[in-house]
Amino acid sequence: MNNKKKRQGRRYSYILHQIWNERRSNWALLVELLIVSSVVWYIVDTVYTNALIANEPMGYDYSNCYKLSLDQLDEAAVGYDATHPADAITADLLALIDRIRHDSDIECAAYSDRGDAFYGGYFSTRLRYDSLQVDARKISCEPEMLKVFRIKSVDGKKTEQLAALLKEQSILLSERTFSDKFDIRTKIGKEFFYSFSNNDTFPRRLEAVTPVLKRLTYESLYNDNTAIVLMPHKNYNSIYTVTLSVRVKESRIKGFEERMNEKIKGNKLRVGNIYVSEIKSYEQIKEDTDENNVRTLRHYNAAMGFLLLNVFLGLLGTFWLRTQHRFPEIGLQKAIGATNTDITLRLLAEAVLMMTIAFLPSLIIDFNIAHANLTEYYQGETLATGRFIICAAISYVLMLLIIALGIWFPALRATKANPADVLRGE
Repeated sequence: MNNKKKRQGRRYSYILHQIWNERRSNWALLVELLIVSSVVWYIVDTVYTNALIANEPMGYDYSNCYKLSLDQLDEAAVGYDATHPADAITADLLALIDRIRHDSDIECAAYSDRGDAFYGGYFSTRLRYDSLQVDARKISCEPEMLKVFRIKSVDGKKTEQLAALLKEQSILLSERTFSDKFDIRTKIGKEFFYSFSNNDTFPRRLEAVTPVLKRLTYESLYNDNTAIVLMPHKNYNSIYTVTLSVRVKESRIKGFEERMNEKIKGNKLRVGNIYVSEIKSYEQIKEDTDENNVRTLRHYNAAMGFLLLNVFLGLLGTFWLRTQHRFPEIGLQKAIGATNTDITLRLLAEAVLMMTIAFLPSLIIDFNIAHANLTEYYQGETLATGRFIICAAISYVLMLLIIALGIWFPALRATKANPADVLRGE
């Protein structure tokens, strides 16, 4: 065993010595491998980061949930009730949701100020604790909204408890709010203030901390500073300031859409001149909102795959020509008894050593690219130790595969050549 290790050590020492002796002809290949290694790392980092973001938990459960779109008849519409008070919108909205809550298919229903799942908009608020301030996303909703999407707290409170706590003087914050300043969980029971562009400030007591709540699938969790507050009564004065979301009973999900559409057609979901015009599952809404991102990622991944193919073909051509020039050396090795496996392994070992020599300084380039914020953000960072190591390792293995394939094809052809013919030709 020791003799075998010594032979391997001498072989690698000989290969390194040969690489050094041929440094004038090898420098161009080393530069090419260095550049290619950085390009491959960038591709791997981008794909890896997008995969991480897409697989982060949303923070809520949208299964069996539907969005009910509201509309209002105008005076020229068929069926318009001219006798109905025009200023009864608030009462009509409250009556409509009460009717829906008593529907045999519905487990729970709630209004929000366009703060439901997969809503791409962003209602900003200035959130303050003592002298510290952050800009946060405000979700203004009814307490039942927490039941619709089964939002729980990270401090042990269940959905029903959160719904009961969401009162006029209460606020719920997501766990990354103020994360760069303190752990929000240590501030439960403390008073926070939130304000709007008109500078009105509202004091609220923090009652619970929720998980991070993502707006969209391809939005990183780190970007979440979310404040959940009770929707004010004034928001019930227009169908354009409320979103109606429902959760369907598990036992009634089969055929729900058909039954609901029949009720819509039969004007059973109408109060005054306000009515439910359409239903759509949040799973479908997710697909719709993700479509552009998924299409972009597919194009991006296709471009990355095409780039990797070009990298492979470029390296294949480089090592093919390199091996062609070494036919006399290979013929001599075969003439003195080297097997095809010995020759192939030697060529592979030389290529791997050269690739490793080039890969190490490429990590410095990669580090600086990430440090300069030129890569994808994930949880507020472009440079994280774990992510950098994983992507570097994947890139190294991928480069090894590319090098192996680039060497194997020309090496196979070279080892099949008759050494006498090769030497005679020289």
